[in-house]
Amino acid sequence: MIWSRVRTTATAIGAVTILLLAGCTSAADDATRDAGAATADLEGTTEFNDAKLGELAGAVETALKGKDVGAVRVAMVINSPSAYWAEGRTGMENAARKLGVKADFQAPAGGDLNTQLSILDTLRADKVDGYTVSAVDPAAVRGPVGAAQDAGIGVVAIDSPLTGTPKPTVYLGTPNTEAGRQAGEAMRKLLGGSGKVAILTGSLTAANATQRIAGFTKALQGSGIEIVDTLNDDADPSKALSNAQTALQANPDLTGIYTVWSYDGPAAGQAVKAAGKSGKVKVVADDAEPKTVGFVRDGTVQAMVLQRPYQQGYLGVYLLAAMKVLGEEATAALLKPYLEDQDGATTLSSGIGLVTAKNLSTYLDDLKKLGVTS
Repeated sequence: MIWSRVRTTATAIGAVTILLLAGCTSAADDATRDAGAATADLEGTTEFNDAKLGELAGAVETALKGKDVGAVRVAMVINSPSAYWAEGRTGMENAARKLGVKADFQAPAGGDLNTQLSILDTLRADKVDGYTVSAVDPAAVRGPVGAAQDAGIGVVAIDSPLTGTPKPTVYLGTPNTEAGRQAGEAMRKLLGGSGKVAILTGSLTAANATQRIAGFTKALQGSGIEIVDTLNDDADPSKALSNAQTALQANPDLTGIYTVWSYDGPAAGQAVKAAGKSGKVKVVADDAEPKTVGFVRDGTVQAMVLQRPYQQGYLGVYLLAAMKVLGEEATAALLKPYLEDQDGATTLSSGIGLVTAKNLSTYLDDLKKLGVTS
């Protein structure tokens, strides 16, 4: 009888244990399903602002028809030689080939400000007809840009707006505050409105970085999500990886990472994956470097908030050619219907895209059609 009671009790305990374990497994499964559902709820888009910008490019082509553009020389000056700009360079080359103008691509090694300033001075000395520029530091380039404008050289800001220049400078690029806001909204959905997030950025002074962070922060207001770290890598990809690792180590309960500059996405993905936290720490990355795309495929990065660097390269050449051949007033008249005020700058928006695993193939197919191979 005693043995029977012991066996009965053990059986009962085992049954309770099985029920408890079943409950735990169910909770874990529910959490996994909830995480997948949150990603699925993100509505992606790859339309950007291509339709309107295509109209504008057509209008510029029509206005240039019959005019000699063969002697026009322009340049595209970027802020850092990252893979992000491969798309922009392809756009520049395609536009130059179509219009029959000469275009040069310039990248300061390591995102060095002094190197970029030297590039701008050299372009002015060489009497180039115009250049687009993504400023490493907007305040620092005002002098060279102003000198170029005074010399009759056309300047268009790309990727990051320029304010305070002697002549108003059109910004061709992403409305950065809105891009940051969309990243924040994506993070809210992924985390279900609560958690701890770190931000990785390549600058705390470049307008594109400060505006995206501001938009992201604003989108989180009123939620239970706390930003616990904002880590600056000064345009150094190796430091970006170190910052990502630091964020994970310093915050064991970290639930999300938002990456602001293009190479920050691969850094976050690598650190999260190495820590065995893929899917547990949600990553929303600006831009689509090849490694970030790979991390979207394997589920380490949940979403990419994208600019359209192709248009910044392509339409940038069109605008500079128009400014040289048609004149600034005629070019301004062509632009007027397409301009809007964003972030305190006169903006020609290249649009914003949101890409997840669900619409990744559509986005990549679109790039192939444009001739972008990396």
